[in-house]
Amino acid sequence: MRRMTVGVGLVVAGLMVLGGSLTTSRAEKTSVSIVKTSPKYGEAIPSLRGLVVEIVFDRPMDPATQEDVSMDQRGAVDEKGEPIEFEGTYTWVNPTTLRFAPKGTLKPNSVYQVTVWSAKAQDGSELDTAPFRLPFSTSGAK
Repeated sequence: MRRMTVGVGLVVAGLMVLGGSLTTSRAEKTSVSIVKTSPKYGEAIPSLRGLVVEIVFDRPMDPATQEDVSMDQRGAVDEKGEPIEFEGTYTWVNPTTLRFAPKGTLKPNSVYQVTVWSAKAQDGSELDTAPFRLPFSTSGAK
């Protein structure tokens, strides 16, 4: 009878250890990740008009964070030396996908960058790689 009690105690202790490590692994995954972008990182796009940038997060986001996204043309600066940002429309397509449609026409053979300065999920977790930068370029298409 004593051997069975010790055996059951070891199994219970083993389950507690396993359960503890599984709980810790889940707790470690608290930061938000970007799982997909369009255009892709470093992609050359042929169209200079009608660009739509989409950023897909790994969980439902807080829509109030949409103002923490900007797009600029790399190397283009204003009189103060600050990057010139594009105006555009931000839209949450669904709780995980942010869409940005810049106004105007992009310049050919230029490099642009979309920056997500910060982002917060509905569960309170934040972007793990803030700021996240998505560079892409345009070809010579008209």
